[in-house]
Amino acid sequence: MGGVLIGGVIPGSPAARAGFKAGDRLWRLGCQAEGDIIDYRIWEADEQLTLLVQTGNGPLRRRVIRKAHNEPLGVQFDPPTITPLLRCRNRCLFCFIDQNPSGLRSSLYLKDDDYRLSFLHGNYITLNHLTARERERIIKLQLSPLYVSVHSTDPDIRSRLYRNRQARRGLDNLKFLVGAGIKIHAQVVLCPGYNLGEELLRTVKDLENMGEALLSVAVVPVGLTAHGRPPAILRRITPAEAAEIVEGIHRLQSGFLKKRGSRFVFLSDEIYYRAGAPYPEREHYEGFPQLENGVGMARLFLDELPAVESSLPEASPRPLKITLVTGIEAAHLLKQLMRRLTAVRQLEAGLAIIENRFFGKSVTVAGLLTGEDLEKGLQDQTAGEAVFIPQEMLREGGDLFLDGLTWGELEQRLHTSLIPVRGPLHFARELKRLTGAVEGGN
Repeated sequence: MGGVLIGGVIPGSPAARAGFKAGDRLWRLGCQAEGDIIDYRIWEADEQLTLLVQTGNGPLRRRVIRKAHNEPLGVQFDPPTITPLLRCRNRCLFCFIDQNPSGLRSSLYLKDDDYRLSFLHGNYITLNHLTARERERIIKLQLSPLYVSVHSTDPDIRSRLYRNRQARRGLDNLKFLVGAGIKIHAQVVLCPGYNLGEELLRTVKDLENMGEALLSVAVVPVGLTAHGRPPAILRRITPAEAAEIVEGIHRLQSGFLKKRGSRFVFLSDEIYYRAGAPYPEREHYEGFPQLENGVGMARLFLDELPAVESSLPEASPRPLKITLVTGIEAAHLLKQLMRRLTAVRQLEAGLAIIENRFFGKSVTVAGLLTGEDLEKGLQDQTAGEAVFIPQEMLREGGDLFLDGLTWGELEQRLHTSLIPVRGPLHFARELKRLTGAVEGGN
C-alpha cells in the first residue's frame, strides 16, 4: 500500500480542519520523492500544499491546504520518521528501556538512536553509529540543536558504558558536528563506578573546550528499576556523593561563567534533592535549556507558589474534597502548595504521595508513575470529587499512562475525575474552574 500512514492529527491544526484522521494515508504532490520526516517538514513550510488522501480502501481525494507560512500541517506519522527508524545498536549498562517489565505496549521497548527525532523532539542520541552521509546531511540542512548522550569523554569508559566499541566513534562525530557549528545540548548520566568524581569534572571540562556550539550539559543520576539486571557496581548515588557533585559542579560553573558568560553545566533536580541542597535561583538556569531532562522543574514550581495565593479562590461555593498526587521526590514541594490551600474555605485538600510499585521504590519521580500505581496508591482513601495529577504522567499530552492504562479507564476505576496540571498556577486555574469560584485576593 502506498502513501504514508497518519498516526495522529493535532486538534485545531490545518490537517484537522481539512478532516484528516488517524489511519488515513497521505501522498504529497509537487515533489519527486516521498522522503523522510525532515523532507516532509521542509515541504510543509509552504503556504499552499497539494496532496492526496485515502481513507481505508476508499478512493484517493485531492486536497489543497492553505495555511500560514511555516505553520505545521498538524499530522503525526507512523512511524514518526516516515522512513524506517534508526534503531539503537548500543547495549548500555543502564538502558532504562531494557529495565522495563514485560507486558507493556510495544512502543515502550523501541530504542531509537535517530538524529531526526533528536532535532524534532529533543530525543537524546549517542552518535555512535552516525554515518558520514547522515553527518553531512545534518550540516547541510543545519539540523540544530541536537541532543547528545555523552556520559564520558574517555573513549574506554564510554565504550564500557555503552558496551559498544563504536562508542569511540561517537566522540569523533560530536567534535566534527560542533566544529561545523551544529549546536549541541549534551547529557551525562552519572554511573557510580564509572564516571563520578574527577572523571565527571574532566568530562565536563572536555565538553566545554569543544567550543561555543556545545551549548549546555545536563548531569543526571542513573535510573534503576526493580526489573533490570545492571552490574553490581552500578547503583544510585548516595547523599554524600550528591553533595560532592553539587560542590564540584558549582565550582566549575563559576569559572565557565567568567570564561564564556554561561554556567554551561547544570544539575538535575534529583541531585539537589539527594544532596539535601537548596535549588538554585531562576537566573542560575539561564532560560532552562535542559528542562525536559529534569533540570530546573523544582525552581519553576517554587517560583509559582507566591502567585498562587492571589490566584486561588477565597472560598469554594460548596463543600469540596480534592486530592493532589505526587511522587516521593516532589512531595516536599507539594506540601508547600498544600499549606496555601488551607486558606480556601469549604475546601478539603488531601495529598497522596504515591510509591512507584511498577518500576520499583528506587524510582521516585512523578513522571514515571503509572496508572496502576495511582490506582493502588488511592484505593484506601477517599479521593473526593477530583484528583489532580502531574501532566508529565501522561504520554506527550495524550491520554495514556506508561503502563497503557488510559485516563478514562482510570477515572472509571477510581470513580472520580482526573485533572492533569503543569504546575501550581495551572492547578489554581483548574481549581477555580472546578468550583466556579471568582478570583480572590484583589
